[in-house]
Amino acid sequence: MKQIRQGDVLLEAVDKEPPQGIMVKKQVILAEGEATCHAHRLIGDVLEWTENDERFVRIIGQAFGELSHEDHDPTPVAVVKLGVTYRVILQRETDLSGQWRKVVD
Repeated sequence: MKQIRQGDVLLEAVDKEPPQGIMVKKQVILAEGEATCHAHRLIGDVLEWTENDERFVRIIGQAFGELSHEDHDPTPVAVVKLGVTYRVILQRETDLSGQWRKVVD
């Protein structure tokens, strides 16, 4: 699976190794809704880092990473593969003036 979409969050598999010394997290908020306060969460043994203004995540350990969101997937779904680096892309939209902005959830 090269892409995983959950609502306004896209995870795109890329050929990139994580830098050394990153702390493992048990959960990462990929995006948080400004209107609803609901969050897209990646649950598992997660490495998270940014590089050149891009955000990346990778699941390590024994189990696939689980995605959850109160509206889209209230029960976490194990779909994020082990050992694959994903670029985190947040959907954007254009407004009536032609300006790009993050989608408000």
